[in-house]
Amino acid sequence: MIKIYIDNFIIFIVLLNPISKILFLLLLSEKVSKSELRKIALNATIMGMIILGTFAYIGSFILQSILHIDIASLQIAGGIILFLIGLHALQKGEFFGKVKEEEMRDVATVPLASPLIAGPATITASISQSTLYNPHIVTASICSALLVNFLIMLFSVEIGSILKKYHLMGALIRINGLFIASIGINMVLKGFKF
Repeated sequence: MIKIYIDNFIIFIVLLNPISKILFLLLLSEKVSKSELRKIALNATIMGMIILGTFAYIGSFILQSILHIDIASLQIAGGIILFLIGLHALQKGEFFGKVKEEEMRDVATVPLASPLIAGPATITASISQSTLYNPHIVTASICSALLVNFLIMLFSVEIGSILKKYHLMGALIRINGLFIASIGINMVLKGFKF
């Protein structure tokens, strides 16, 4: 049970990719106050937890009973998306494109909560992992990973300044991109075996 929790925690930390949130919040910090930035991080985390928790518990039912999509198809499609996200990070050294300056404040919470926190990768993982393991354990792993992600978001300006100073941001994004692409390939392979 502890191994399942730890394995899922690691998967969700990699998929949540806190480094990408640092980049986003660094851009945003130029436009909003530090207290507003913290509120945005908290709201995005809560919204992300609601979305991922909902999918962990009823995502499989929605897919299979209502949409008639089997888990293997979701794993294959989600794995392909993950692979492409990871490949983009490897090639470009970024996880998302540039956000227009005038849109930064208006769209900060929604892009941060979804798709940057609860996006295709984490939603697919929450559904597929909950079909393989106890949804309570998977949800606990998600909550723990979101807590770590939230703490990193709270200190994103400070962490980002250090990473930029030593030119580490691009390298970390590319390394994480490799991990995400690998998880994507693994999901595709599991989908074919399912």
